[in-house]
Amino acid sequence: MNSRFTEIGRIARPRGLDGVVRFSPNENFDADLLDTLNIVYIRNERSDLIPIRIESSYKEVKRNQPVFFVKFDMIADRTEADNAMGKAVFTDQVLEVDDKAFDQPEELTGYDVFFNEEKFGTVLDTLSNPAHPILEVKRDIGTILVPMVDEFIAAIHHENRTVTCKNLDQLID
Repeated sequence: MNSRFTEIGRIARPRGLDGVVRFSPNENFDADLLDTLNIVYIRNERSDLIPIRIESSYKEVKRNQPVFFVKFDMIADRTEADNAMGKAVFTDQVLEVDDKAFDQPEELTGYDVFFNEEKFGTVLDTLSNPAHPILEVKRDIGTILVPMVDEFIAAIHHENRTVTCKNLDQLID
């Protein structure tokens, strides 16, 4: 079934206490899109797409990568922003995606990392790298950098906020 909605990214971690969230765009996102959109859609608890108004948005550049922050009308405080983390954001506009769109690493901060069916650590940050993004994973004994390639990442589960890894023993020897 073809849908008239296109996913343009996900709501990432909160910024501050007033409901501003980091927006993690995907390949369908154009950098000017937030300036032209007033209404986007997110899924509610019943998986229905509900409209949500963009009150304001702004862009910062960190590590030579654009980072987007958005204030939605239905996210009023940090608690609601925490609850919205990981939710997909959709538009009903027809998009013409530029093939040269920037490569923004997927926002996985706060996701639990599992290896050999046990909790391995928690993602602190997703680092940009010309070859591929890198996960900075916090463990009890420090941090480890995990390249986001098929060799080490088995699956990413946004609904559970988990990353399943493999072959991490190659990185911790």
